[in-house]
Amino acid sequence: MELFQTAAELREKNKPFAVATIVSSKGSTPRSNAKMIVINKDTTIGTIGGGLAESYIIRESVECLKTGQSKMVGYTLDSGSGKTSIAMTCGGDLEVFIEIIIPRPELLIIGGGHVAFQIARLAETLDYSITVVENRKEFISEERFPMARQLFYHKNITKAAEMAPIDNNTYIVVCTGSVDEAALRAVINSDAAYIGILSSRRKITLIMNHMIDNGFDEKKLASIYAPIGLDLNAETPEEIAFSILSEIQMIQSRSTGRSIKQKYDNLIIVRGGGDIASGSIARLYNAGYRIVVLEITEPTVIRSKVSFSQAMYDGSITIDGITAIKAENEKDIKDILAEKAIPVIDDPNGKYVALLNPIAVVDGILAKVNLGTTREMAPVVIGLGPGFEAGVDVDAVIETNRGHYLGTVILKGKPEPNTGVPGVIGGEAAKRVVRSTAPGRVDVKKKIGDMVKKGDILAMIGDSEVLSQLDGVLRGIIHNGMVVPERGFKIGDVDTRGSVKNCFTISDKARAVGGGTLEAVLSLTGPKKGN
Repeated sequence: MELFQTAAELREKNKPFAVATIVSSKGSTPRSNAKMIVINKDTTIGTIGGGLAESYIIRESVECLKTGQSKMVGYTLDSGSGKTSIAMTCGGDLEVFIEIIIPRPELLIIGGGHVAFQIARLAETLDYSITVVENRKEFISEERFPMARQLFYHKNITKAAEMAPIDNNTYIVVCTGSVDEAALRAVINSDAAYIGILSSRRKITLIMNHMIDNGFDEKKLASIYAPIGLDLNAETPEEIAFSILSEIQMIQSRSTGRSIKQKYDNLIIVRGGGDIASGSIARLYNAGYRIVVLEITEPTVIRSKVSFSQAMYDGSITIDGITAIKAENEKDIKDILAEKAIPVIDDPNGKYVALLNPIAVVDGILAKVNLGTTREMAPVVIGLGPGFEAGVDVDAVIETNRGHYLGTVILKGKPEPNTGVPGVIGGEAAKRVVRSTAPGRVDVKKKIGDMVKKGDILAMIGDSEVLSQLDGVLRGIIHNGMVVPERGFKIGDVDTRGSVKNCFTISDKARAVGGGTLEAVLSLTGPKKGN
């Protein structure tokens, strides 16, 4: 009975705790059916049998409290050397489920006016633990806020706010109407997960400027949600409360606040999955877009370890934590997207553009000419590098030439023309590029990441040797068995800087181009200026 009473009291106080329950026992064990509450390493209620087994469970429970994750643990009481063995001679097996009871989010409302009351009413239905702080007696009472767990009053709002406990599970709404700055000063250096101010733009600007003049950290002030709430054109106290709680829910759940329909419609097709295009693919994916990559059956990719097109050969590839999987049809595409991965499919002509109806198409083939991408393909169409003209065949072009303008978004006109000269990396340009010495099938002799010396054989094409012109690391090499059409065809890349790690991560150039692609998508699909 004490166990359940303690659990209820901890829930009422909104304190985290773990409940360890024996779910199965075989053979000889101290207990076969028991529960124990673990608050911290020194405070427990109940027992699951004592001894070394219980101390192990307490330790595991404390670790689970740190992560907030429940788990099942199992031990063998045999004094053996196994990972789950415990130095006990009982000889039995014990399985224990550790359930973590996470405290409800704490909502601290500073101010007790009309909007504050509506916020508290709505927050109660969302199971927040509510605390109200006020400096006006007529606006704070158990009758006015029966849903509040704690009420703090002092005629000085700063002292009232300082009474309220605040941690990283606390969400603060400042809505005093007259002493917002004093309230903000009292909480700005706390560990709160969220601080928002309900006030006019003009008043917020005055408060921020005054606090900056008084030495408050500009970064902390910039993190304040002011004006508060989501843009819902809210006017009544009820609507404003809904707007504010919606924003807090968004922050708490680490979500975007976009409509679910928009989330699932947020699809971009990228034509080409080579190393430069993969920088754009990664940037877009990490920004929350769903990506489908269209490729050819056998991509002539050089930097295969950082190119999502390699999935066409290997079935899947993971780059910088992002996984791409080869798809065979539309069903595969949808299944892979549902797994939060990137489908890569054989579609050089772009038939899936019309089938999937993306919000944007990015041509990342980098063929130096347009191979069939048009502005009619999607609401926004972007080309990477030479071969496109913004305002004519695409909506925007991203500069791919190394130098001052790399990654620039061009909304009218063309990027810099193709020079035909490789960019300088590690002080080398032309010599770092490995080219075929004859037409024919390539027999690769070195793998990406290998350290090579000048004169080393990198590949054979028939009887013709392809030699390294430099000392360095082999950063890229064409897929083994590919047939090259002519002498001088690019088949590899040697980096004199010698960093093996760089062979397996997206390059600075690809990231810069990717940043430009993301900027173009956001600016061309988002709200227009002045709206």
